[in-house]
Amino acid sequence: MAKVYRDDSLDEAEPLTGEDGAIGRVWKSEKVYLESRLRELRPRWIWFAHAVLLSISIGSLALSLYIRLSTQSNSIPVTYLPAQSAIKYEIKQFDLPPVPEGPFVGKGPEVDASWDYITNSIGDTMVSREEMIKMNLDPNGALEITDPATGKRGFRVAIEVFHQLHCLDLLRQSHYKSHYAPLGGDTAAPVHDLTGHLDHCIDALRQFVMCQGDVNIFAFRFPFNDGDPWPDYSTPRVCRNYESIRKWAVDHTVAQGEDEPEH
Repeated sequence: MAKVYRDDSLDEAEPLTGEDGAIGRVWKSEKVYLESRLRELRPRWIWFAHAVLLSISIGSLALSLYIRLSTQSNSIPVTYLPAQSAIKYEIKQFDLPPVPEGPFVGKGPEVDASWDYITNSIGDTMVSREEMIKMNLDPNGALEITDPATGKRGFRVAIEVFHQLHCLDLLRQSHYKSHYAPLGGDTAAPVHDLTGHLDHCIDALRQFVMCQGDVNIFAFRFPFNDGDPWPDYSTPRVCRNYESIRKWAVDHTVAQGEDEPEH
């Protein structure tokens, strides 16, 4: 019968001793140590890989948003504005109850003082020829003046928001013409002149409103509990801080010179 061959050389081999044995034991212990360390580090490498992938994802998202916003901002035409530094944005809650009230509503000295603060108390300013050209305004034929305070030459200009508020104030005073006409001013002008002035203001405000194209929304509520829905205009929206613009205009007001014509 054939014998089954069995190699017992490995089982019966004498353990290594001396220098060779020491090397073998060192190699074996280092191998065990490395395997142990790899088992310990494996979870850390997995978390590190997840962190790297997450960082790449967040970075890619941020980059895409930046590119999108940059593209959108670059697509908006811009013009030079002398008062650009005064523009600050804020969220304001509009105050428009169903029954109008407040310091700008009605007639009388107190209401007039509120309107004077935001309109008549602000003067014009002055810009250079270079600034006129940067604003796409033709300096030829424009009112050129000398600043009495500095002696510098430039062109008299006004900020549009104050003109718009002037027009609204004229509409208010015309609404209470019986009160304001005897006091003089714009509402005391002849009917033809006053009508022309009002038509100018109405059309100026129309163009301004259409230019802004306000896409904010308002809801409908029941303020009188009578089943009749009313629009609720008291909604929050992003606005330019008016006081900042007013302060800039006051600080840059140029007085009228002695030889300067009325305007």
